[in-house]
Order: sequence, then C-alpha cells, then structure tokens
Amino acid sequence: MKHLKTYLLLLLVSFFVLGCTQESLSPEEEIRIQMETAQTGDIIRIPEGVFKFKRSLVMNSDGVTITGAGMDKTILSFSEQIAGAEGLSVNASEFTIEDLAIEDTIGDALKVNEGNNIVIRRVRTEWTRGPNVKNGAYGIYPVQTTNLLVEESVAIAASDAGIYVGQSDNIIVKNNRAEYNVAGIEIENSTNADVFDNLAKNNTGGILVFNMPQISKTGHSTRVFKNSIIENNTENFAAEGTAVSGVPKGSGILINSNDLVEVFDNEFNNNDTANIVISS
Repeated sequence: MKHLKTYLLLLLVSFFVLGCTQESLSPEEEIRIQMETAQTGDIIRIPEGVFKFKRSLVMNSDGVTITGAGMDKTILSFSEQIAGAEGLSVNASEFTIEDLAIEDTIGDALKVNEGNNIVIRRVRTEWTRGPNVKNGAYGIYPVQTTNLLVEESVAIAASDAGIYVGQSDNIIVKNNRAEYNVAGIEIENSTNADVFDNLAKNNTGGILVFNMPQISKTGHSTRVFKNSIIENNTENFAAEGTAVSGVPKGSGILINSNDLVEVFDNEFNNNDTANIVISS
C-alpha cells in the first residue's frame, strides 16, 4: 500500500509538471517547434497576431505548408532578433508559404534554398523603419530552386533586393508589389523566368536581370512584361561594395550581361535616369 501511494503521488507530480511545461510554452515557441519537427504533409497554421522572435526560424522538411491569416494579420516580427542570419530559413521541396508577414529581420527575411516546386504567395517582407543600410539584404530570397512561383506578395525596404531569385530555373514572379528597396525585383543567374503584372515603385532600380561572374549557373531566357515600373528614384542605400550599390537611382529595368531577355508591354513612368538600361 505504501508503495502504491508513493507511485500515485509521483504520477500526480509528473502530470502536474508536464501540464505546467506545456502551459508555459509561448506561442512563439509553439511555432518554432512545429517548424522544426514538421513532417511531410503537415500544414502549420499560424493565427492572427504579432509573434516576436529573438532568433531565426528553420524548416527543413519536404511537403510542408505554412499558412497565416493574412499578410497584415499574421506578423512574424524579428525586431528583437539577436541570433541567426535570416528570419525564416527553409531547405525543402514541395513547400508552400502564404498569408503572413516577416518584419524587421537582422538579415534576409525569407530564404528558401535548394528546393523544387516552391510556392510563395501573399507574403509580405518589410523593414518598418524604411530604407536603411542596416536593413537585411533580401526580402523574399529563393535560390537554387526549380519550379518556383512568387505571387501576390509585397517586399519593402530591403537593402539589396525586395524579391530576389538566384540560380534557379522555371520561375514565375507575378502580381507582386516591390517598393523602397534598392532593387525591387531581381532575377540573377537564372533561366526561364517570367516576370509580369508586378508593380515596382519607389525603388532605386525597378527590375534587374543580371548575370554575375564566378557563379557556375549562367542565366538566360527571361521575359519581363506587363509590369508597372514607376518612380524608382529612391537614393541607393545598399552596403558599399555590393553588386547593387552601383545601381543609379532612377532606373526602370536594368539588364546586365544576360542573354535572350525579352522586355515588352511594360508601363514606365517618371524613372529619372532611364527606363531601360542594357549593359555588358
């Protein structure tokens, strides 16, 4: 009987401690754990609210969807970030992220690396203090991806590019808004990209199609069409020595060392230097 009472007492204490542990998890820690333990087929639903993180979030499982309540309702804030290179770092295929915002990261806001069949939809990345060299370099930042869709998203105040696609193939970037970045939208060392129905406004340069040296993948075959490229006259606030630090304010479309590029049916208005710049 004595041993039974002791066992029941220990069991009760265990339930109490476990209950306290579960109750003590903050919403931010619950989100972090969901991402770090996600399995193929999981849907991570983040409710409306502002969630503050002090270090990067990481998600590395294929076949996961992260969805919020809207880009102005579900906000992942990194204004108090002290560790990590990105806001959210993803290394996965068959990945979808939609309907949320990532704000005020130390480095890049959303980085997706080495994945196939990626969808980024209705995601807002923003540095709320506006253009500043201390802002992170990239807002939406997929690299080394295949079959990529970026749509209906917003990128504001990145110190390099708001929406950047690098070393990727089969790309659609459509119906997005890029404002107050150094480069609004940039396609770099990538192939088979369609960039259309976007608004690039108040950046230093509106839309860039670049090939950079010393990168194994050579970019070609980009189409830029049916975009509104307006008033891209913001002072260049990129870090000195970066590739975009030489972009002159007032640039609409810049094509640099990239072949088989088609530019048609775009609207240009009040870009003070040039609407289209082509350089080798």
